[in-house]
Amino acid sequence: MIPPEEMTATADRLSDALAAAAAIMPPDETRALGSPVPGRPASPASGSGRRRPGRLRAWLVPAGAAASVAAIILAAVTLAGHPGTVPAPRTGLGQAPASAGPGITSLAGVPSDPGTRTPPPAFYAVIVSMGITRDGRELMAAQVRRTSNGQLTGTMPAPAGWILGRSISVTADHRTVTVAAETPTVCPSSTTTRTRFYQFNVTSSGHITGLRAVGKTVTGEPVSEFAASPDGTEVAYAEQGCLEPDSVASHAGAIHVMNVASGAVRSWHNTVSAATPARVTTQIEALSWTRDSRTLVAEYLWQLPEGSLDLAVLSLDATSSGGSLQAHSHLLFSQSARCAVCVYTALISPDGSTLTAVAASPVPPLPSHPGMPRYRLWVLRLSLATGQPSGFLYRSAPSNGAYNEGGLVPMLAVDGQAQHWILWNDPEQYGWISGGKLIPLPHSPPGVLAIDW
Repeated sequence: MIPPEEMTATADRLSDALAAAAAIMPPDETRALGSPVPGRPASPASGSGRRRPGRLRAWLVPAGAAASVAAIILAAVTLAGHPGTVPAPRTGLGQAPASAGPGITSLAGVPSDPGTRTPPPAFYAVIVSMGITRDGRELMAAQVRRTSNGQLTGTMPAPAGWILGRSISVTADHRTVTVAAETPTVCPSSTTTRTRFYQFNVTSSGHITGLRAVGKTVTGEPVSEFAASPDGTEVAYAEQGCLEPDSVASHAGAIHVMNVASGAVRSWHNTVSAATPARVTTQIEALSWTRDSRTLVAEYLWQLPEGSLDLAVLSLDATSSGGSLQAHSHLLFSQSARCAVCVYTALISPDGSTLTAVAASPVPPLPSHPGMPRYRLWVLRLSLATGQPSGFLYRSAPSNGAYNEGGLVPMLAVDGQAQHWILWNDPEQYGWISGGKLIPLPHSPPGVLAIDW
């Protein structure tokens, strides 16, 4: 008779293998394994463009990764300066944070946080897609819109011969917007990508003025994520192209901070040594700053492939001169793919006291459809002391689909005072949170790729 412990371990291994297999299957094939989530498709594949990483978490992993399912199961090790209980060792290229466990175990008893009743910022900024040109390039523009009625007040098209990156960042005073323009390249390609940051000002009437290129051109892989500092004087960014998920380069993660006036760049690179053993992969996602610009927070996936729920959040000392990413950062939160309440994205509060996260949890199926899984979304405040929720700002109605399938792409955007949050849970459906409710942004444009205010 098989001992219960061995049966449990076997079930865990099978669960991990199935999750990894689903993650490398094309979207059409994954539907055969479970119920799809209506209205939340994976990001579209582009035969001629580079695979877009970061916020657009999808199941778009090269087919060659199918042979590497076993190799992408990661070993848990101790993160320097943050000892904890280490799970049973695994083999693979990457390594888990020391305290990587299930993450949030329960939402029972978590109180509602009413939030602010003050008016939201007058304007918000978006990156929108407006179709494809005859030569296969995506037409994109940055727009400024009035929050109250959705009126378009300003437009910045992509510079000639460039496309806009799928991120946008607004300073704490709501007056300066940062976007990234890059040269279109194909994947795979030996041609490097050039990325240039641009900033423009937003007047009190919402008009765009003072458009200028800032900093220096970034040459190499595309900038996958970026966030301007609260005063707009620096831009933090990460790069990622179309590296094979099991390659050595896929673990060469780095975070860069550029001074927009001088173009000087400080970089923190993934270093693996006896003192700093925990890897940080290039799956670096949302970046956020504290109000004093001294701390930069980054979320990243510590297990490949793309679409994994093995998420961690680190706090980087942005005042340091660069060097080892591990030596200058510490872990704020982590979860494994066995999460009971799965966090998809998290941002630091301006005062650095809490994380605000979007998470999903299961909902009992309807009696009329007992085989259909359901879930709901939460916007939670997480205690940095415990890693557990201290309150929730929003709880959605139930939706059909599995809560932990990894294909959701919710995003958060916060104003400079952390009083108003935009929740974007579908590229065509988003709103701002007030008093526990999601207020739709009226006359929102189609094709939104990024949003901030």
